[in-house]
Amino acid sequence: MPFATPLIGMLMLGNLMRESKVVERLTGAASNELANVVTLFLGLAIGSTMVGASFINVATLMILVLGLVAFCLDTIMGVLFGKLMNVFSGGKFNPLIGAAGISAFPMAARVVQKEAQRENFDNFILMHAMGANAAGQVASVVAGGVLLALMGAS
Repeated sequence: MPFATPLIGMLMLGNLMRESKVVERLTGAASNELANVVTLFLGLAIGSTMVGASFINVATLMILVLGLVAFCLDTIMGVLFGKLMNVFSGGKFNPLIGAAGISAFPMAARVVQKEAQRENFDNFILMHAMGANAAGQVASVVAGGVLLALMGAS
């Protein structure tokens, strides 16, 4: 877990900044301008070191396909587990919330909310979906830390 500590710390710092409403300009800059600049420079730094012949090959395409399969299976299994929880809770659990558990995709919770309201306008499950999404993000950070620890990163 020590390798995951900085990742979880940054996630919690961002949440603290946003929820405290004390540093609103800094929160806005971190979530908009700074995130865009960092993404741009990261893309340039990584992209400038890539060689087309070593990047565009079968192994890279297989990784992209595996990522797509993982994304689809995560959504499907989340909904199926949500249906299972709905059965055990006596109909008190909305199975759509399971689809929001995809980590690193906060948009999933908003899509779940939109789909729930399209079915019934009185559905408001955004907070529950965001909770599942945040749990998925934290679980991914912990899994990344475990992977780093197992791979012997120092």
